[in-house]
Amino acid sequence: MAKKETETIFFTDKEDPGSFSLSNQFAEHLEFSLVKDKNTATGVDAYHALSLAVRDRMVRSWLRTQKAYHDKDAKRVYYLSLEYLMGRILGNALINLDYYNECRVILDRDGYDLEEITETEHDMGLGNGGLGRLAACYLDSMATLQLPAFGYGIRYEYGIFEQDIENGYQVERA
Repeated sequence: MAKKETETIFFTDKEDPGSFSLSNQFAEHLEFSLVKDKNTATGVDAYHALSLAVRDRMVRSWLRTQKAYHDKDAKRVYYLSLEYLMGRILGNALINLDYYNECRVILDRDGYDLEEITETEHDMGLGNGGLGRLAACYLDSMATLQLPAFGYGIRYEYGIFEQDIENGYQVERA
């Protein structure tokens, strides 16, 4: 059964998360998403709370973009690569969204160091060579040009790995 299209594309009538302070979003995620208080929150918890707060600010924009692509029947680019060496995502997102300095102040107020928090993120390790870096550069360029593009690849269980074939199936070895 086909769904009826509605005026709004959002499920909730919640205000745009971007209208709330990043500081409040960070604190709410520490308390309500991660169930941490000032005495139990660790640097890893701060990393997760900050990641969730930044993601919240991007969601509605992402949904609007997808609707615009759908409404315009936009052609999309799908880039397939076996490797993607994207690096660490959070620090890059904070710089691109112009949140870096604001986040430094928020984290410093609560006793965390932004550089240490962003270093908490592990590199995804989705490759080990020039192909992975090239794929990441292509995606970055397409995003900068605001092209409707998506990258597809293989999510390896162990990241960079050795491959063996057992009984005709690929087996990863860390």
